Amino acid sequence: MEVTFTRITQFITPIAICFSRITRLQALSAAGMVLLLCSHTAWAAAFGKLIQPFGSYGFTADDNILRIRDRMPTTALGTNNLFDISHRFTGGVMFEKEIGRQRLNANLNWSHTRFEKFDQMNNNLKNFSGSWHWFLGNRLEGNMGASYVQSLASFLFQPGVKNVRTEQTEFFNASWSLHPRWRLNGAYTRYDLNSISPSLRFLNRTEDRFEGGMDFVTSGRNTIGVLFRGIIGDFPVRVLAADGSLTDNSYHQKEALAKINWAVTAKSNLSGTGGWVERTNASFSARNFSGFNARLIYNWQPTDRVGISLSGWRETAAMQMLTASFSLNTGVSATPYWDITRKVKLQGDFSYQDLKFDNFSIFTDSFAPIGTHNTLRNAAVKLTYTPYPGLQLMASVYHNDLQTNNRLGGFNANGANINLQYTYGKR
Repeated sequence: MEVTFTRITQFITPIAICFSRITRLQALSAAGMVLLLCSHTAWAAAFGKLIQPFGSYGFTADDNILRIRDRMPTTALGTNNLFDISHRFTGGVMFEKEIGRQRLNANLNWSHTRFEKFDQMNNNLKNFSGSWHWFLGNRLEGNMGASYVQSLASFLFQPGVKNVRTEQTEFFNASWSLHPRWRLNGAYTRYDLNSISPSLRFLNRTEDRFEGGMDFVTSGRNTIGVLFRGIIGDFPVRVLAADGSLTDNSYHQKEALAKINWAVTAKSNLSGTGGWVERTNASFSARNFSGFNARLIYNWQPTDRVGISLSGWRETAAMQMLTASFSLNTGVSATPYWDITRKVKLQGDFSYQDLKFDNFSIFTDSFAPIGTHNTLRNAAVKLTYTPYPGLQLMASVYHNDLQTNNRLGGFNANGANINLQYTYGKR
């Protein structure tokens, strides 16, 4: 809501006529009160429309919440019972604004997680992100933004380890429609990971990612294209190798990929990338890799209320952003959903992933719980109830397990989660 000078004058003028004998100071005070009232009204209109505060509470019960391995000693934990309950309290605000065709959004939130038994793992999460979807003329558009996250790293490959880390990302991308059928794309992303714990500083890393490519757009708005990507990874902390020398875990990666986004039918869509990837490492040629990478996603919605998303991939990546070495990850996932009513939704999440870490080096990536061959299986079912806009209740049950050739063994974990969230002004 905008308050113009003319509208303010329309309010002040009658007041000045009716109270013409009031002193100048009193008149100025009255005008100030009117301006304050109008300003308050403008803020009230913006609050909930442009600025949406939200809060949530999450309750999790898990029979192996720290993902302790089957053959790991539990002496340091003081108990053999790995069951625990955690509570998460979150508060924050979201901001959305459109100025012409320009779109701005931001999200700022803070969370506190408390464990009932393993209270040494209590932690705070800080999260800020903002982006600007910009347009310049009718042919040039893109996104730019940044994010900052301070959080507790997953226990998946760091069982029982409290690793609080920060992640900073800045990005810029652009797309230029040089012709109704052809589109040029470019992007740059800077990623910075830092572990707060002094003993884990050797995991600190930065990545500079450069992308460029071209798309062909069909008359049905389907696209096929090529993508070229270069990644420069730097580990600023050198690691002491077995021979006493300092090892540089930095790397360069080059990718040449084909990509597609195609409406197969009116109710299904196929998207994905695939191509050649080459990775070279600064210190160990045994870690070098060249081969085929691909990821495909198929979405099918046979009815207005039922749908499923299927994914398959073969990719090289560092495990959970923990190590300098890469793993060859091959997996599949299925995410079905059913909108039972307008207010009730049932969703599943099932995945199977094989991670081969054959180029792993214990001397420079000293994480004992990581084996050279790991199989991850996840299954979860979630029920969401939205009694009215802005209020959402979610309940889920899940199972995670890891099979590995590491001497410490894998794990099995089962749990349940309940989360209640309210967002003011959400429609």
